[in-house]
Amino acid sequence: MPAPQRVLPIGMWKNASPKSYPWLVSTSEREPLVRIFVSLFFATATAQIGLGIISPILPLYARTFSASGLAIGLVFAAFSASRTLFGPILGRASDRVGRKSLIVAGLASYTAVSILYTLAGNLWQLGLFRFLQGIASVMVTPLAQAYVGDLTPRGKEGQYTNLFYSSQFMGMAIGPLLGGGIGAAWSYESAFYAMAALSMVSLLLVVFTVPADRRLPAISRPSRMAPIRQVIAHDAVKAMMTYVATRGFWRQAFNTFYPLYGVAALSADEASIGLVLSVYMFTEGFLEIPFGFLADRYPRMRQIVVGSSCAPLALVAIPFVGSTWGVALLAFAMGAFSALGRASLVAIRTELGRTYGMGTLAGLQGSAFAFGQMFGPLVSGAVVDVLGLAAAFPFGSGVGMIGTVLVIAWMRRWLRKNPGDAGVARRRPHPNRGCEIPGGP
Repeated sequence: MPAPQRVLPIGMWKNASPKSYPWLVSTSEREPLVRIFVSLFFATATAQIGLGIISPILPLYARTFSASGLAIGLVFAAFSASRTLFGPILGRASDRVGRKSLIVAGLASYTAVSILYTLAGNLWQLGLFRFLQGIASVMVTPLAQAYVGDLTPRGKEGQYTNLFYSSQFMGMAIGPLLGGGIGAAWSYESAFYAMAALSMVSLLLVVFTVPADRRLPAISRPSRMAPIRQVIAHDAVKAMMTYVATRGFWRQAFNTFYPLYGVAALSADEASIGLVLSVYMFTEGFLEIPFGFLADRYPRMRQIVVGSSCAPLALVAIPFVGSTWGVALLAFAMGAFSALGRASLVAIRTELGRTYGMGTLAGLQGSAFAFGQMFGPLVSGAVVDVLGLAAAFPFGSGVGMIGTVLVIAWMRRWLRKNPGDAGVARRRPHPNRGCEIPGGP
């Protein structure tokens, strides 16, 4: 088994001492690490605002190419296909060569692809640019999460990692509001130019304020890593991947087809559509923070079960709600329960990643989520073409509930086979204890 990884808290600096954290020798060594967290937080939020700007616009933009429901699903699936393929590869690479260079490359690619969207001459080009954007996204958000995971103290996994995760959701919450307003006031192309500008801001922020992680003395990684197939075979990892895959399925189906449903059934405009999408993301981003504290203090398994069960159930009610505000209330419920389950899941993933690679597990989680995002619009698009727009929502709910059953089964098997790991899922873990994959190096 690899030597335990040294981890550095990103908060509570005044209380830190050489006795508690012997590799901290001076205040001057701590302060740069605070700046790293803050810089990555705002860079990720800014990039996600840019990405969220096109959420209410892209389905309507695809309609200008006379696209069917299935074709729109294929365009959205292209983004997730590249994330599925490249997530584990780039996550593993970041564990070996460092994270900053890959994050910078991803943000530069974001900027370029944003401009390419405006040059799309047909639906296939739009799908190609969406595929390239997916590769860029894998280099940004999961690797920034892994960087922060490297700095997270033991026993505080829920608090610190979920505080950082909130930047992603806050950005995605603000983005649709801006995108809907930009699309209504100017043009679809204006939203893509705004995404390019925000991506460039994020790029400059990371280049000038975030150091190469390999140079930080407070970060160390395992000298040997378990084979990727062995990591995937672990029951806790399978549960994590199933959770995010099924959640990605129904959430992306909602993001894809609610804009069309809102226009057709509720006579909603772009701004109203952006409001609904923003409520979901803002709720999840805001509640990710307090639920992160809960994940460090109360049984994580129960929170995962409640969150993964209740969030998709709200989808069933959407066809029976006759107003935008009613759908916004359901979006609030979906965001709240999603945050509850995700906060504990991220805490468990951080403990596993501490020994077996933060980038590896962040990449696997991102890949599984993207897999769900890929098939969500694709399969739901086929359902929409046969049964109508309203059918996408109860169908997605059913997929989410199947995922919940599988998550519970794998989590229970993990704890039954490895009773020593019960503290990771059921209560706050001991600060000196790691999480071991049986049979690992």
